[in-house]
Amino acid sequence: MVTDRQIELLLKKKASVLHLSAANYCWFEDPAKALRLKLAGTRSAAAPLTELCDSSRCPQATHHIVHRSVWQTTADNDVVLLAGPRVPPAEKDRLRAEHERSVRVLEETDTAAGKAR
Repeated sequence: MVTDRQIELLLKKKASVLHLSAANYCWFEDPAKALRLKLAGTRSAAAPLTELCDSSRCPQATHHIVHRSVWQTTADNDVVLLAGPRVPPAEKDRLRAEHERSVRVLEETDTAAGKAR
């Protein structure tokens, strides 16, 4: 049987690696696995580079229903920008990829939450 003290100790340990942001939770347990640190060329850091995080590709990031509105807003904004006649073709390609990523995160978040789209 797990005691309250054991749960408290587990939560304290996990709290030291949990970093909250508007779009995801970062479980910064292993700096060597952090995508942004890899891209920045460093394998060690005391904290994640959350402002530069690409949480949809990082193995230490998780998305939850509380983050859904951020991803929905991003997807909606991408649709508006893609419809713009002044957006250059190369930028539209980048926006399409970003939109697809946002939609994938929304679908995965909804699936994990047991919510049908």
